[in-house]
This record gives sequence, structure tokens and C-alpha cells, in this order.
Amino acid sequence: MHILAIILGVTLGIVLFLSIIALIIYGKIKLTMKKIGFKANSFSDIAEEVEKIREEDSTRARSISGMTSLLLPNIRSDFPDFNEQEMYNKTEDVLRKVFSAIENKNIEEVSNLPLLRNSIEKVIEDYNTSNIEERFDDIHFHKFAIYQYEKKNGMATVTISVSVEYYYQKKKEEKVLKDFTKYKKQTRYQCKFIYVYDESKVDMSAKVLAINCPNCGAAIKALGHKYCDYCGTTVKEVNLKSWECSSYVEC
Repeated sequence: MHILAIILGVTLGIVLFLSIIALIIYGKIKLTMKKIGFKANSFSDIAEEVEKIREEDSTRARSISGMTSLLLPNIRSDFPDFNEQEMYNKTEDVLRKVFSAIENKNIEEVSNLPLLRNSIEKVIEDYNTSNIEERFDDIHFHKFAIYQYEKKNGMATVTISVSVEYYYQKKKEEKVLKDFTKYKKQTRYQCKFIYVYDESKVDMSAKVLAINCPNCGAAIKALGHKYCDYCGTTVKEVNLKSWECSSYVEC
């Protein structure tokens, strides 16, 4: 009986301690929400306000950093035909194709994006192996800006920032890993585009220019090669006398 009384006393003590902690946390949450203008009298009120915040956040486009007005004159000085709106349209087209290729696990959807093919193919292979699926629905692009410009070693690089929203879900088998199906995900991407204006100055082994044979996977040693040196497969020639997307990243 003495041991039972001790166990009961300890249990009640733990319950009392946790209750006090919960009340303290609740009080702090209530005070914080009061300071920012919310009136909450219960946990259900707080949950409702949190849900409202999530809903509002799902409609608020992410801000993007860029230096379009500063960089555009430099770009046009080097490339008089450069059109920033065309580049923004190209950025949207690239990301839509990437999202679709990953969602459908179909590498052919990025067949005209040779510098992205390797990375997208790896994502698809990894997802097939791990039984992972991603969905992108109701995609909408907001703001675009030129984030960075660089010109050296025979190659020019322009990085475009963009804010985008979509309904999104990531699953592994039947387990949901990320879920934005009730409210949209607001996010940003940066897409890097390159233009080779002098092949004699470019390091053709640079990772950014990595192109592989679509048949055997062997590296294509030069941009002008029309056949794979290993299996003889015809390789689509890459024209880098135009702006080609070499990478994209969510940020």
C-alpha cells in the first residue's frame, strides 16, 4: 500500500506539473495574440486564429530580391537584343515543364532543356526507387526580377528570381510528407540561364555544361558533337548561342 501511494502521488504530481505548464503556455499564447490584435478565450479560438493566419499566408505572394534596373543596362550593352519579358516567359515555361516532368515522371517533358535533363532524370529515378510522388496543381506565377548577371570566360549568366504559388503534395507510398492541398504553397525559385558567346574560352568540362548521351549515359565531350563517342547514338546538338536554363533552385 505504501508503494502504491507513492506511485499515485508521483503520478498526480506529474499530471499537476504538466497542467501548470500547459496553462503557462496557453497564457503566453493568449497574451501574444492579444498584443497583435487577436482575441482568444480558448484553445479552439487560438486554433481558429492559426488557421486564419495559414489561409491568409496562402494568398500572400513571396517577395523576391532583384536588381533589374541596375543589371538590365549592362546586359543590353552586351546583348542588345535581350528582352527581359521574354526571359521571364522562358523562366515560367521552364518551371512548368520541370514540375510536369517530375509529377508525371516523364523525362521527355524536358527534352528541349538539355542542361537540365541529367538533374531531372536523377530526381525521377530516385522517386521511382523510393516510391515518392509530387503533385503541382493550379500553378500561378507572380513577380519576376533579374537577380544576377555575370560575363566571363566566354560565357554569360543571367539568374532570374520568381515568386510562384501552387497546390502541392509530396507522398511516399501512401504517407503524406508535405501537404498544401487545402491552402496554396507560396514559394520562390531562381533559374540560371547561360549563353556561350565564345566557345574557345569556355571550360567544356564545367559541370554547368554537363550533357550525357540519352542512350548509354556517357558524357558528351563537346557541345558540337552530334554522335556519342561510346555507342554512336545521335545526339541533339545544343545551341548555346541562345539563353539556355542550366539550373533551378527553390529558395
